[in-house]
Amino acid sequence: MLEADDGSSPEIVSRMVTLLERELSSRRGWRFIMVEADLNAEVVEHLTLKSDRPLIACRLWARLFAFLAPDSNEVMADRAKLARAVGCALSDVSRIMGELETIGAIYKRREGRGVRYFVHPSLGTHLTGAVRDKAQAEAPKLRLVEPA
Repeated sequence: MLEADDGSSPEIVSRMVTLLERELSSRRGWRFIMVEADLNAEVVEHLTLKSDRPLIACRLWARLFAFLAPDSNEVMADRAKLARAVGCALSDVSRIMGELETIGAIYKRREGRGVRYFVHPSLGTHLTGAVRDKAQAEAPKLRLVEPA
């Protein structure tokens, strides 16, 4: 267990180690994200069965993880960048993000005229330990199973 001699809390030391590990991994070409396999499969199944554009929706969902900020679950790409990454129209991104928001896979925060998207941290995240636990507790409720 790492401990700081300067009185830093173990949580801060752990966070620093995590950020350093991520930086070193990214320099070697690796980006690690923890994905909850069963929940991810439910999202893919939902998109496959319910989306108007299932192939594009699944491609967009998969690409969102590549744009996650290293210290949060914010998607660091706007609609235009996402559309370019997936090869679809801006309207497709808007519609599919709306579908993902409906089931709670993503949530958004309005900022002026813009919107910031976040992947639900119970589905996939870079975050670890107490930071991940806090993000999961503060995130909106997942609604993957639709009421009958």
